[in-house]
Amino acid sequence: MSTMDFNIGIEDVGVAILQELWNRVALQAVELAKETRDVMIEKGSFREFSRSITELDVLLKALNVRTIEAAMGTESTKVALEKLNDKLRRARKIIKNYKAGSRLRFLLHSHSVLTEMSGLAKDIATTISPFQLSNLDMALNLKSMNDEVIEKLNSMEFSVAAATETIALEIENSVSQSSRNRENAVKLLEKIAEAVGADANVSLVQTELALLKQEKEEMEVQKKQAEALQLSQLMQLLYSTEIVPGPRNEEASTCHKQYPIGSFICPLCKEMMVDPVAVFCGHSFERNAIQEYFESGKKNCPTCKEELQSLELTPNVNLRSSIEEWKKNDMDWRFQAAVSGINSDDHIRKNQALDDKQVLVEISHYAVRAAEEGLLPKFVEPLKDTTLNTKAAVKCLYCLAKYCDDRKREIIEAGAVRRIVKRIYNGETELNAIAILFELSKTEVLVEKIGNTKDCIPLLVYLVSYPNPEIALKAQDVLRNLSYNTHFVVKMAESGFFQSFVARFNQAVGHQETRALLASALIEMQLKENSINDLKDKQFVHNLVHMLATNAPACKSACIKCVKKLIQYPKMVKRFLSDPATIPLVLNIISFRSDPILKQEAAEILALLVQACKQPQFQIYQGLQELQSEHSVGLFLQLVEKSEPQFKVQFLHLLIELSNKSKTAQNLIRDNVDAVTHLFSCLDSDQPLVRRWTMKLIYCVSEGDRVPLPPSQGKETAINNLASILICSPDFEERSIAAGIISQLPKDDIDVDEILCKTETLKAIHEVICSSDGEFGGIGAHNNQDKSLLENALAALLRFTGSSKPELQKQVGKLELYPALVRVLSTGNSLAKQRTATALEHLSRSTSSLVSEASIRVRHEDSRSLFNTINLFPNMSWCCSASAENKISCPVHGIACSQRHTFCLVKADAVKPLLQTLSDTNSGVAEASLKALETLLEDHSTLSHATAAIVESKVSRQFCWS
Repeated sequence: MSTMDFNIGIEDVGVAILQELWNRVALQAVELAKETRDVMIEKGSFREFSRSITELDVLLKALNVRTIEAAMGTESTKVALEKLNDKLRRARKIIKNYKAGSRLRFLLHSHSVLTEMSGLAKDIATTISPFQLSNLDMALNLKSMNDEVIEKLNSMEFSVAAATETIALEIENSVSQSSRNRENAVKLLEKIAEAVGADANVSLVQTELALLKQEKEEMEVQKKQAEALQLSQLMQLLYSTEIVPGPRNEEASTCHKQYPIGSFICPLCKEMMVDPVAVFCGHSFERNAIQEYFESGKKNCPTCKEELQSLELTPNVNLRSSIEEWKKNDMDWRFQAAVSGINSDDHIRKNQALDDKQVLVEISHYAVRAAEEGLLPKFVEPLKDTTLNTKAAVKCLYCLAKYCDDRKREIIEAGAVRRIVKRIYNGETELNAIAILFELSKTEVLVEKIGNTKDCIPLLVYLVSYPNPEIALKAQDVLRNLSYNTHFVVKMAESGFFQSFVARFNQAVGHQETRALLASALIEMQLKENSINDLKDKQFVHNLVHMLATNAPACKSACIKCVKKLIQYPKMVKRFLSDPATIPLVLNIISFRSDPILKQEAAEILALLVQACKQPQFQIYQGLQELQSEHSVGLFLQLVEKSEPQFKVQFLHLLIELSNKSKTAQNLIRDNVDAVTHLFSCLDSDQPLVRRWTMKLIYCVSEGDRVPLPPSQGKETAINNLASILICSPDFEERSIAAGIISQLPKDDIDVDEILCKTETLKAIHEVICSSDGEFGGIGAHNNQDKSLLENALAALLRFTGSSKPELQKQVGKLELYPALVRVLSTGNSLAKQRTATALEHLSRSTSSLVSEASIRVRHEDSRSLFNTINLFPNMSWCCSASAENKISCPVHGIACSQRHTFCLVKADAVKPLLQTLSDTNSGVAEASLKALETLLEDHSTLSHATAAIVESKVSRQFCWS
């Protein structure tokens, strides 16, 4: 295909597009001519326009698009046709909307509609003018028609007839009035009917109402407020003729709101004015809107376009008063319409009325009127009916509770509080519901009814932690108002809210009964961490402590029980100790005559306080220092002596806690001879608890081999009692403490050794050690008590293994205790292993000193092979056992360690277990084991053999592990 052919093809396509556009314009002209023929208002102007458009259609059909395109060019022709099509379409749309819409509205806006049509006629003439320049060769009659069409459209005026303008003005005046006369409305309707060529009958009114309602809904969807308001007024104008029945009051609220037109609406923002101001020419606007207009640089009036000599704004007081009066009248009317709707049985109308009413009652005047109309029960009803507008009803109730104090009781009696609580429990939590409770709770006489509503207080406590901070704060405000009732404060605390509890307690100055009631209630409550954060209030603790000084037994008892409960929490301990009155007042209860039970509880409080403290705190708090005084410790010891058995225990406990923390207290107890004598006399008590706690105290103050034994007359009895408890008591804890005390008896006291030798103490120790690995079944315990007993028994054993006491060591050898000790190295806990290793060290060191270097060398070579045999057959008898008659010599000591009273680590197979404990580096076990092994290396004459034995045991251990 040649280039020329290609260009011709493109031209053909362009002409085809223009022809299609030309045909579309012709069709628009035909349709516009049809639409315009039967217009009933300003018939003359529209008929003339219709004739001109018909002639334009004829002209378009006669003209040739190719000729136009050749003369004007393709692009210019296309632009002209598109513009002409748009103008014809817009004119057609205006006429179509008029014919399809309300004629009443058209009349009201006839001036603006006709003005727009005039403009479109001139635009069409201007658009087709270029066509005559390019068609000089067309027929004379077509040329004449073209000129005539252009001339007619250019000169066409869609002027409003005087009668039409008068009717439009009457409509505007009528809809702006707050009340209408039926006779005047009917006369106006007759004029309207005549103007639109219809009869003033029911059909006309019904048709117009339906169209207006439809158009109003469309405007509301498009958020065109001014237009929607105007349409509502036009509807009311038609209803005021009473040709058709008017809507019921509740329905009227949605279609008649007495909305104004014109002067009340700002021409700039299209909203009803709030602060109207006038410009220099006299036109009024909303202040903010006209200020923004001027700030954009414009200096003319937006309405009349007149250039303003001054931009000064003058408040339009009269217009503002008129708007405010109109608003008041409008709200009065809407209020009455809503009252009828709320009293209706139709749920749809009732919900709409509730929606309207919730806005109105935000104004106190209408809230009072709603109450006077008897609507209060109607607002409560939706709280139990899920099909009704509950949120709106809650809002209405809130406004009534806020503005109508004299109606609050009525709100409660109508069941509002109970319904609100139920709704919130069902998950429907809203701020206005809590706000109702808050407003009601402001009236003191109603507090009881609110607080006594089932689940109300627990619910409010729950809401204090609600994620929505506004709801949480409002719930807290309600609880604060309910706090005037002590019982409600207790309920709050029981539900976990203690702020009101603490505040109420602090406020009850001079009302000890109230504080006693609160303290008694607190004793029974479950406390959590957040509760303690509230209760550690400094003033609360101070007031609670000072209740201890009251003379009323019931108050004092409640207070002391409350304190005892609170000091179980570390945060409270610090707070009580920080109050300088705490310990002195508690001591007063103990010091002076009072109920023994109170004394016991006071002692328990002091014990708990001391127990919770660390030693450095004894130097910080004056009260703790007072407890360590000679007077206080002496007092507690006297009470131990003089109190009934059931009360002794608590004072013993207090002394134990003091002794654990204070060396001063320990020394005071040890130095009190009479008290020590009494304590040891309690070891023979028939009261197990008294005996056990007494032993604990003696053990506590016996640290460092300093058991405070009674004078010589009672020493033997005391030691015998301890031995008896260790030997015979069925209580493992008692036996353990007895063993511990025995281990702390003075090591250099020969009398003590003699007394112990006369008893079966060592045998009891042997039994405990052997029972730890099941050798003596039936005696061992199965918990931490057996560990403690074993540890203390081993500590007591050390008294018998000292190198300075050979006679006691011999007794140990006679008991065949060594195998059990070696087993403890493998099975015991760290402390048991440490003490066992120490015992073995003592025994081994004594043996080493007895061994003769000469005898060792004689037997050394012969015994080496025998030692290997022993290692291969470990279950065979060995030295230090009952079969000491076997004369197998030791590879280190020869036969020198074969005597019954001697002990050898090698022949006892203790080397390997001792080596195993060296891995326990976190306690003193490894150190004690090293000291034990070191006894083999102290004699230089046997050093090499001892080293070989240790190495061989280590190799054997590694072999076994591999």
